[in-house]
Amino acid sequence: MDILKSRRRFLMQLAAAGTLLPLSSSGFAQFLLQGERQVPRLKVVFFIVPDGLAVDSYNGGYGDGLWFPRAVSDDTTNFELNAVSQELAAYRDQSLYLQGIIVASGQGGHGAWNYALRDNKGQMSSIDKILGDAMPGTQPIHRSLFAGPHAGIDDTPWYVSWDESRIRTPQQNPVRLYESVFGATSREVRNRQTRNAHVLDLIRADIAELRGRLGGAQREKLVTHLDALEQLANDLEEAVPSVCEPLSLEDHPIKSAQYRNQVQAGHHKVVAAALSCGVTRVATVQVGRSAESLNILDVSASTNPHDCAHRYAGEEVWRGSRQWYTRQVKLFMDELARYSDPDVPGDNLLKHTLVVFTSEMADGAPEHMMNMPMVLMGGASGLLRNGSGNGRYFSIKSQWDRELYSDAKLRFVDMQRIWSTIALAAGTSVPYAGNVSPVTGIFTNVT
Repeated sequence: MDILKSRRRFLMQLAAAGTLLPLSSSGFAQFLLQGERQVPRLKVVFFIVPDGLAVDSYNGGYGDGLWFPRAVSDDTTNFELNAVSQELAAYRDQSLYLQGIIVASGQGGHGAWNYALRDNKGQMSSIDKILGDAMPGTQPIHRSLFAGPHAGIDDTPWYVSWDESRIRTPQQNPVRLYESVFGATSREVRNRQTRNAHVLDLIRADIAELRGRLGGAQREKLVTHLDALEQLANDLEEAVPSVCEPLSLEDHPIKSAQYRNQVQAGHHKVVAAALSCGVTRVATVQVGRSAESLNILDVSASTNPHDCAHRYAGEEVWRGSRQWYTRQVKLFMDELARYSDPDVPGDNLLKHTLVVFTSEMADGAPEHMMNMPMVLMGGASGLLRNGSGNGRYFSIKSQWDRELYSDAKLRFVDMQRIWSTIALAAGTSVPYAGNVSPVTGIFTNVT
């Protein structure tokens, strides 16, 4: 009984040390991994915008809109960016543009948020949750960060991230997101670090007591764990937790169109900082939600984004709204480029990050999910086959597994196969039914 009490007290002290360490220091694992700091670790971000990216033309011409690059062949580095994809020109050399993808049935309108990051049937966890579980950062509670600038602020919870059959709710306010990830202010962080030093003395005393009192098979079973914990205490004592650069965020009203750009930028900052500190290796940024109604003042003060996508107010705002959404992922890439990688400090964070940019539908006027827009960007630790300095366009229709209406022109690859391919590149797999065979030609380690 005394041994159990001692062990319980020891574990409570150890837990206290973990919670007292600031999340911005990346916790215990930051120190345990110091000897492996030069090992690249892939980070993945899913950046999702609503109501498509105008893959069809303004006059309704299927597949001849503003997104897909104009390419000389199905697999080429010789292509011209389109009116919307041109917003990403600064990162062309790190980009792989994919064409020939379908989500679920290809129809379904605004219900596509149920399927966009999931399996065809919309029954299993989304790919961000799967990857987060398989490749956590140093804080398990944040292993799959979900940021939702303006997503669901009208109390319409059309969110794209799922934990099996349970929909996940993103943090809509970047200041609250920052607080949840990084904890308290820097003064409180310093105070907690000081208190941690005293906790370590108690931990070490309990380790010594347990070693002395256990014997035989019980001692043999625990000795490995006790050695590891003692080493952990030593490491914590010798290391001073590094606090990530604090962010300066203003708490703007998140339901106000006037502050839309500022709120969006705040989310970019928090997600990039979390990745750079090693807190998480997987994140999703969902901008707005399908059929969103909050105006983009840079585009129109009178027409909401949903109506812009439907071409109700003319060609200029239709095009401008799709460009604004795409510009946000460019600005997010800029934010990632500001940071060093947490695992290979000499490298830029973007060098070891894969950014997946897509929507929950292909085009917002006919509301279909055929010929989905998708671009994979970033260094991705050298895994992404994005050409040799000029970017790459890759039509994957030759690997099709779906043909609609017995029309060879409507052959597509299921989106769940893209998620399967990304999972394999990251060292895991998806539990989806149906065809999850990888799409070849995307990653160097997936054939």
